[in-house]
Amino acid sequence: MKIRQNIHKIAAAAILTVAVQVAFAAFSFTGLSDEKTKNSKYSLKNLNSLSHKGLTYTSLKTNLQFKGTQTFQPKETSNGLEVSSLLKYDNGNTTYIYPYKFKVKVPKFKTPAPAHH
Repeated sequence: MKIRQNIHKIAAAAILTVAVQVAFAAFSFTGLSDEKTKNSKYSLKNLNSLSHKGLTYTSLKTNLQFKGTQTFQPKETSNGLEVSSLLKYDNGNTTYIYPYKFKVKVPKFKTPAPAHH
């Protein structure tokens, strides 16, 4: 009699285990988990909250390797040029890209006229 009860308990446990696994698989593929990906803490919307420290040139450490620059087409403004570029630094597998923008101010020259005597 005890053997029959043990067999029933083991069979019930096995059926319950299979039922739980089937239910988990059914809910995994139904799309109910899409809500979790929408609220992901690593989305681009929440990117500013993940970076606690601002990127500045003074925050560069000496162990960063300078890898180059990329300069874009300069824009002409009313009093000079505005140049945009990117500075690229590597530290192991991490690459830091710093946007760099500067203005070149051209002084206003007046063409000298010949002196009238």
